[in-house]
Amino acid sequence: MTDGSLRVAIVDDHALFLEGFVKLLSDYPTPLVPMAFNAATQLLKAVDDGAEFDVVIADLAMKNVNGIALIGALKARDYTAPVIVLSGTEDAITRANAEMVGAFRFVHKSASMEEVFSAIQAASSYTAPLVSRRHNAGQSDQMDEHGIERVLLPQLPPQQLKILELMATGRTNRAIGEELSISENTVKTHIKAIFRELSVSTRTAAVQRARELVLI
Repeated sequence: MTDGSLRVAIVDDHALFLEGFVKLLSDYPTPLVPMAFNAATQLLKAVDDGAEFDVVIADLAMKNVNGIALIGALKARDYTAPVIVLSGTEDAITRANAEMVGAFRFVHKSASMEEVFSAIQAASSYTAPLVSRRHNAGQSDQMDEHGIERVLLPQLPPQQLKILELMATGRTNRAIGEELSISENTVKTHIKAIFRELSVSTRTAAVQRARELVLI
């Protein structure tokens, strides 16, 4: 903290929500200095330029770089500020994935002001354990230009991403096969692989998960 004020970074690519959330923080019971970013890459640039925050609050589903990838990028920089993940989805898989990569807390976007403030208070009191860097020169090919670990995101080939997009439109396996000029059995094989990669068991869950990760 600086001069007793809590420095909070808020990252969300929806301008209206971001503006409203910053206004919400004006009611926080102790001095708080919010800084808004409409893209994860903007926050990462600020961090690389030396910006320091006591707490980071990030949307999960953002274009280009989502909340999960952002956590990975901050960890790669040894940036220890706790990250609160906001999401409009509250399924167990989404929560588990956020917590798995190191989210301090998962908060649903419908949460009350008291719940949000409680999460911020807990995060601001958290002291991260000291850890050594796990990355070395031999691992640099696992990072993109923003220092984001590609391994944090499901690896789906273009054909399966296209199938996911068609699934999202409600097309049947047969219709997908006709669209892509492949057999219905081949479509089923791809869908099984998609389910495994996304850790889901239904088409609806696959589409929902893909949207959370901004794969489609």
